[in-house]
Amino acid sequence: MNTPKLAIAGGGTGGHIAPALALAEEWAERFGKDNVHLLCGGNDLERSMLGHAGFDFTALSVSRPKRSLKSKATTVITTALAVPAARKVLKNFGAHALVCVGGYAGLPGSMAASLLRLPVFSLEANAVPGKVTRTIGRCARVCYAHMPLTRTLDCRVEVRGNPIRKAFRNPPHKADAKRALGLNTNLPTLLVIGGSQGAQALNEAMLNAGPSFESFRDRFQILHITGHGERERAERTWRKLRIRHRVTAFTHNTATWFAATDVALTRSGAGTISELLALNVPLLMVPYPHAADDHQRANALWVAGQGAGVVVPQDDLAPERLAGLIETYVLSDINRAKAAQAAQAMASPDAASVILDRILTEIGHSATAPDADEKERAAA
Repeated sequence: MNTPKLAIAGGGTGGHIAPALALAEEWAERFGKDNVHLLCGGNDLERSMLGHAGFDFTALSVSRPKRSLKSKATTVITTALAVPAARKVLKNFGAHALVCVGGYAGLPGSMAASLLRLPVFSLEANAVPGKVTRTIGRCARVCYAHMPLTRTLDCRVEVRGNPIRKAFRNPPHKADAKRALGLNTNLPTLLVIGGSQGAQALNEAMLNAGPSFESFRDRFQILHITGHGERERAERTWRKLRIRHRVTAFTHNTATWFAATDVALTRSGAGTISELLALNVPLLMVPYPHAADDHQRANALWVAGQGAGVVVPQDDLAPERLAGLIETYVLSDINRAKAAQAAQAMASPDAASVILDRILTEIGHSATAPDADEKERAAA
């Protein structure tokens, strides 16, 4: 086999795009950027993250499903129409295998790969496998899972962890990250984040609870990724309360923000969980109550069961509860260190490398990278 070429399909959210980028980075390090191509749905977040990373991608016109019957029907139709387009891309690219990272945009790519008789592999980051993962299980050779799955699939399942991007495998030192963000290196830092787009409920709860932090406002500091529309309010609130802080709506420099974090108040999407665990950050997890199949609750229970965090129902975000969580987990050196140790034990920083080794073995190719001469010949 010549230099192997990998296609990666899926997207929709940061939790799908991040592991796709992690795999793409690892593949590019071994075989060059020209030998990896991504298929996505083409929403603004996908275009921003993939464009920033500098990888070639094709946007497929697949309608994201919503609750209505009409929307679901539209998704079925656009998915079927996207299969020939995906097939053409895979054929022209010369793909040797495809990995589906989940999300509605992963289905047409996987179906096209199956029609071309290409090996299909699945990546499932959540404890509850999504509909796309369950569907392509019929044609996938293996599903590489982040955590033990709550449902069986029609293909082999291997728990290998969730691939994380290079920046999270080689993060800055915590003190350096805090200095870079203008924070006090001696104060414990609470990160408030609702995923790549922020979370309205978490923003509201924290900003409303701010006055309850009066008695210990000088003993901790806050990093707040709000999502669009809430940044100015958050900035005003933390400044008025005289709590040291740094606020942004969105950042591509997530690794530095996570590296500066001592405890995170977060949703329990698998991507955010895996990246924070990789940096040994304890988690105060507020599962999104309307997530498909309640998968965020399953994710959170898995992490909490290992001692790396606690589950906080969204209905339990009262000011006194949040103040108690900060006192117990952010201000307590002992509790924080214990949970950080558990987080470190759960992390899978080498998941991208391990999974790609397994895929290369499955398709009959050496897992080692070609030497410089081979890369130069492949690029010629």
